[in-house]
Amino acid sequence: MKRLSSSRFIYCAVAVTAAMAVVPARADVNALLGRWNVITAGNANLNDPVQGNAFVGGNLVGGNPTGTGESGAGSGNVTLAVGGSIQSWTSIAYGSAYVGGSSTSIQLNNGTLTTGSSLPASLSPVAALTRDSLYWSTLTPNGSVSSYSGGITLNTTAGQSLAVIDVTGSQSFNANLWNGINLSLASGVTTVLVNVNATTINEQYAPQLSAFQNSFGEGKVLFNFYNATSITLSGSTFYGYIVAPNASVNLQNGVIGGVMAGSINNIGSVGVALPAGSSGAAWTGSLPEAAIAPAPEPATLALVATGSLLAWRFRRPGKK
Repeated sequence: MKRLSSSRFIYCAVAVTAAMAVVPARADVNALLGRWNVITAGNANLNDPVQGNAFVGGNLVGGNPTGTGESGAGSGNVTLAVGGSIQSWTSIAYGSAYVGGSSTSIQLNNGTLTTGSSLPASLSPVAALTRDSLYWSTLTPNGSVSSYSGGITLNTTAGQSLAVIDVTGSQSFNANLWNGINLSLASGVTTVLVNVNATTINEQYAPQLSAFQNSFGEGKVLFNFYNATSITLSGSTFYGYIVAPNASVNLQNGVIGGVMAGSINNIGSVGVALPAGSSGAAWTGSLPEAAIAPAPEPATLALVATGSLLAWRFRRPGKK
């Protein structure tokens, strides 16, 4: 039996490797943040209206949650997606609802209700945001935190379109910051990412100052609670986007922006999410995404196995 020449062997290996480099498609994480104002991997207990789009991976319970979407959203747009069942009265002002389980009572305004089948994989933003939350936590900070009497300032650097700032819970939301949290926005900054290192957040009073209370603070600032398991925000309205994939989040006041969490318990008297398309603005920032490793297709796996076997046979000593 003839041996493969070294050049032919290398060619086969390169061809097999190239065939394996199939990168799976994924949704743009910025588009996902812009579409959904409320996202949970598990259950959501919502006692107040959601003025925006809501994706609930588990069951939706509570008082009067509303998925409105943009005021011009067509009836075909899914503005409320629930992986489990809806266990409370729900009203959809604009768009339609997709429910994996059952719905006890739902009011639609020219939209449609689909129940009893699993949510389409294309609807779910959970996996992408969970993956990117960990990735964002590894980015090198280019901003800083400075303290003043009873408050802190998140400082960004001129010329950096993406400002990355690392803070601890004891520096920020777990501190009694009666003078609040400020944001110093330098020229050229278009998105601010704040990585908060804390497993537990129990915010009593850490108000975000006027620098957050505008379209930039509400739509271009994201607080990444990447390792949190429990978050309670009770002191004041929260401005910006919260991403806490593994946390149970208790919102005793509103979020003007959006929130992604493991589960949500809203027990306050203020609406939960940003009124997309009306007051404020939906997510318009630009965050990087984690790279996805290429995945071989089934047919390619068979090719790899065959190539490996042939390479082994041709390289065995004593074979001619």
